[in-house]
Amino acid sequence: MAEVIAKDVKEGEGHTPTSEVPLAFLRRGADGKPLEMNSRVRTLFIAVAAAVALLLLLLALL
Repeated sequence: MAEVIAKDVKEGEGHTPTSEVPLAFLRRGADGKPLEMNSRVRTLFIAVAAAVALLLLLLALL
């Protein structure tokens, strides 16, 4: 009974049980909202994608 009460208290405080799934594979956060990409990671991703596209364009022209 004490374990059930402790679990209810933790869930009420916003604590969620640990997950065995790595964060990178989750589609939604613990609160049910979709996970968003950090702005620095997004900028780096766009820069790398642009560099790859430019490299492919240069290789196609040669």
